[in-house]
Amino acid sequence: MNLHSDYPFWMVKEGMKNAYPTLEEDLKTDVLIVGGGISGALIGTKLVKAGIDVTIVDKRHIGFGSTSASTAMLQYEIDTPLYELIEMVGEAAAVRSYELCAEAIDTLGKISAKVPGGAGFEPHPSLFYASTKKDAEQLIAPEFEARKAAGFKVKLLDEAAVQKQFGFNAPAGILSEQGAHLNPYQLAQHLFSKMVKNGARIFDLTEVQAWEPGQKRVELTTKNGHKIRAKYLVVACGYESQNYLPKNVTQLNSTYALVSKPVESKKKFWHRNALIWETKTPYLYIRTTADNRIIVGGRDERFYNPEKRDELLPKKRKQLEDDFAKLFPHIDFITDFAWAGTFGETKDGLPYIGSYNHPRTLFAMGYGGNGITFSVAAADILHDAIMGKKNKDAEIFRFER
Repeated sequence: MNLHSDYPFWMVKEGMKNAYPTLEEDLKTDVLIVGGGISGALIGTKLVKAGIDVTIVDKRHIGFGSTSASTAMLQYEIDTPLYELIEMVGEAAAVRSYELCAEAIDTLGKISAKVPGGAGFEPHPSLFYASTKKDAEQLIAPEFEARKAAGFKVKLLDEAAVQKQFGFNAPAGILSEQGAHLNPYQLAQHLFSKMVKNGARIFDLTEVQAWEPGQKRVELTTKNGHKIRAKYLVVACGYESQNYLPKNVTQLNSTYALVSKPVESKKKFWHRNALIWETKTPYLYIRTTADNRIIVGGRDERFYNPEKRDELLPKKRKQLEDDFAKLFPHIDFITDFAWAGTFGETKDGLPYIGSYNHPRTLFAMGYGGNGITFSVAAADILHDAIMGKKNKDAEIFRFER
């Protein structure tokens, strides 16, 4: 599956950090993780720390899938507004899913602090602004009340406040105190390197073609015919995880992103360089980087076709540049990198974490716009499943919901 067009920003910026072998023999392991991205890195780290024998395989080079194309906005807000999610799954589950993402931001900050250079982690607030007056009344107002009631630190901004703090016109907005961004590729590579030092085995250019779950183990066969016997299989290969299921549980979409050249500025671009996103569907989103670049993304299309997706990139690039210029005409945005990627959405905006029809085959998938934060939750839930512990949050993300 083609997950993104060539040369997304993080891959070019960081290069190939580590070299890993291709699997060329049969092996046994406690846990096999299929997926060498940030999800596999966070889940694997949790399991290795627990003393579990972990092996990770990826059909690409490690980190070259969706992780290298992620724009890595860390928000507790998910794509489904809280007040709508409460109607879908109930108040307790909805609020807890938002809380888990908030807790994950703090966890990622602590993990990144141990990476040389901090993996680009920087805390920033987040602005969710109304694209229209109708959205201000029908979406921003109830969403603010729902988040406030749930205990999140939020402020309701009117049109004048948005203009004063951010410099563009919007009828209203919710300013959330908690948010952050990071360099997902750098963080993943650091975690993988550390895992190997602690005994994990990692193989790239190793594609699993068949698997058979049994009562005591899962037996897998690679494209080159090698056998892997694992007590547990964890499927954490982003939107390709769908290939391991008998039915579709996510809608695959195409998305687009730009990164500017470093912008010369002696001050913040806008209020505390907050993460910015809007109520419109598909929504425009904007963040800065640690080296003074600006990332702009959006203009999503509801299809998955790599050739068609990539053909649209020049058009989408121009549209995103225009979108940014309308908000910030005074900022000289010069595109340095542009790419197209793939993302998935579920019926309620929540991921699927846990087993599907077999207790020894576990999934972490369907992350939407919160892949990195939900990966932190997945690491805890899957660790407990493998260790035979009950996890109070597992029910929220089960396939049977």
